[in-house]
Amino acid sequence: MKLNEKLELIQKEMAKNVPVDILNAFGQSLHELMELNLEKRALKVGDIAPDFTLLDANGSPVSLYDTLQHNPVILTFFRGNWCPFCMAELAHYQEAINNKIVDSAMVIAISPQTIHFNHDVTTKNNLEFKILSDKGNEIADKYGLVFTLQENIRDIYRNIGADLELFNNDNTYKLPIPATYLIDKNKKIVFSSVSTNYMERADVCDIKL
Repeated sequence: MKLNEKLELIQKEMAKNVPVDILNAFGQSLHELMELNLEKRALKVGDIAPDFTLLDANGSPVSLYDTLQHNPVILTFFRGNWCPFCMAELAHYQEAINNKIVDSAMVIAISPQTIHFNHDVTTKNNLEFKILSDKGNEIADKYGLVFTLQENIRDIYRNIGADLELFNNDNTYKLPIPATYLIDKNKKIVFSSVSTNYMERADVCDIKL
């Protein structure tokens, strides 16, 4: 099953199981964010990817440029363990690794959540690729991906288990819009998929490796 099919199934399940008022609040929030055209600030194909060194799920430092010395990198930014669309995306990458479509060394995922939660998702889902903690969204900001969640929806997030202050260990309510890049060994972005709509993600098969 392709990733977009899995994401559509999640939407259908939410439509059946999530109260209408919460669905409407999500829809209004997303509509407002999409009107801001947040993607226009994001790095694009042809740009040089900024370097970073972040800690992985085991607390070990991982450098983008060091990794690029050995292989190109699929770099994806996700919101957190609390997001079912993000979890489907991470599972999709692991499936691609299992099926030898990509090598685990090529994939790096970045989230603003703490190392604890990255370790949790890695171990529970047997993920073989690096999940890095971007405290304060500093790296996501360099890639032009950061926005602040609207105040009127924060309590709804918290009440359904998406307590961003807990997951990210800060009170900024900043998140990255989902983005996937393919970065070649010359540090250049050669594929880009960025969307404010968190229900849309790039399928591995769409990335020209």
